[in-house]
Amino acid sequence: MTGAPRVSVIIPTYNKAKTLAECVRSVYRQTCQPVEVVVVDDASTDGSREIAAGLPCQLVCLPTNRGVSAARNAGASVATGEVLFFVDSDIALAPDAIGNALRVLAAHPECGVVQGIYAAEPFAADGPVEVYKTLFEHYWRRQRAGVADSTLFALTAIRREAFDAVGGFDERLRDSEDIEFGTRLPRRYQIRMSAQVVGRHDDVDRLGPFLAEHVRRAVSYGALLAGTTLGARRRSPHRPHAPGRSDGTDRPGRGFDVAAAAAMLCCTAALVTLPLALVDRWLLVLPGVFGAAFLVVDRGLLRFVWRRKGNRFLVYFVGMHFVMHTTQLAGMAAGFAATALRSGRRAPASTGRADR
Repeated sequence: MTGAPRVSVIIPTYNKAKTLAECVRSVYRQTCQPVEVVVVDDASTDGSREIAAGLPCQLVCLPTNRGVSAARNAGASVATGEVLFFVDSDIALAPDAIGNALRVLAAHPECGVVQGIYAAEPFAADGPVEVYKTLFEHYWRRQRAGVADSTLFALTAIRREAFDAVGGFDERLRDSEDIEFGTRLPRRYQIRMSAQVVGRHDDVDRLGPFLAEHVRRAVSYGALLAGTTLGARRRSPHRPHAPGRSDGTDRPGRGFDVAAAAAMLCCTAALVTLPLALVDRWLLVLPGVFGAAFLVVDRGLLRFVWRRKGNRFLVYFVGMHFVMHTTQLAGMAAGFAATALRSGRRAPASTGRADR
């Protein structure tokens, strides 16, 4: 691409020996080549560091495991490109991913962040749990193509000036760190989701780890939502002041997705009202109504799954989606409540100091 900005690809990794080599190879198969590939090993214990040492990349090794926020910041600190392209080490990029991200940036000078979507097929299909999650993530991101209101950094290009304006990732966060990053992005930088920036993702493939990861992220997101709602956003510890934060130009945190919130409420209401059938069997109508409402709210997604995988997998998908929505709402409520309680305990002390 003539006159294209210099791109630095940053790959944070922790115990991804299975996918790291293919991730790096996919970068070097790009139609638009980066000027450098920086792999940041976050103290892996599975041989990932040794694999990275044998690949054509610049390797940064963290002495202790500090989380993805610290790994991304470490990669950005040594990168030299005008555009930073972050890609997780369990993703294999489509050959035109970087080129398409640069085209979006060129077509929209006001755009500071271009984030991609997962392909409908996983990196390696290791079971129905992974297929469920991959299909859902693909559909969810594809539906949100265009101008977005929050940042996701699994496969994302960002102008260096925009990254520096934010001040990097909050290194205290190990989940929802990319969403929190977006709350500090100055409003002058537009965020876009592009369905042309694609990567195949190797996702969690067992039910137990899937639910544990899902609930942990839901709790973190609920806490972040409470913090932004209650005006208790924290300042990043790795930089005392991030440009763009003190002048009121940083954007608010992401609110609820209305359709997702409705689906979560319908699933939870169906579960909560089900025991009423022990009182009177006619009360089974209530969970039935809420279950039907859930199917209506998510009908676009369910049609997409049916077209790709057929009736049998659709039944499995509906069950998994019901579980996902219910646990997500519970996790978010727990995170929100815990943060609100902590904020409430701090409020009297703060008020007293202000009065004096």
